Amino acid sequence: MYQIDLYILKFFNITLANPAFDIFFKAICDFSIWRWPLIPIVILLLWKGGARGRWMVLLTVIAIAVIDPMIYRIIKPLVGRLRPCQPEAGIEWLRTIAGCGGRYGFPSSHAGNFFGAAFVIGAFYRKAIYYFFLIAFLVSIGRVYLGVHYFTDIIGGAILGLAIGYGVLMLFRVAFPGQATKLRIMKSARQNI
Repeated sequence: MYQIDLYILKFFNITLANPAFDIFFKAICDFSIWRWPLIPIVILLLWKGGARGRWMVLLTVIAIAVIDPMIYRIIKPLVGRLRPCQPEAGIEWLRTIAGCGGRYGFPSSHAGNFFGAAFVIGAFYRKAIYYFFLIAFLVSIGRVYLGVHYFTDIIGGAILGLAIGYGVLMLFRVAFPGQATKLRIMKSARQNI
């Protein structure tokens, strides 16, 4: 473990600690909360979003379907880096606000999923990219604030999520070049980098 990881963890988890942030970051990092606004948005995009909305939903789902199991089932067990909230990590000053989660933390699934989804969504809806990357950033920082990840876990997850999001868009471009050109997808995706 790197000293900078501990410094950043302590800054977010201890120095910035306050009841309002406890509530905010616990809520924003809870996947079950995201279900309720996403279900009607996805239904609306599939129903009224045309080809752009339907392709965006499909490719976002594909990206997350690759990112999540890759991180959780393959990379985390291979790397084996304990979360800071695990007793074996020996960080006695750590505040654990919303439970600890799984045993291993590198890379962060939350960061991977949110950054991957933000990248794909931003390729389809350029004006929305800032909102989705802000959400991805807040969720990722929230994981450090809650004491369940080191900052390098977040960086690793974000990089992996962005790479897979980009890869999904590249495959879309190769498999459906007419649709990608018509929807101007890869031009937007290149601008996201």
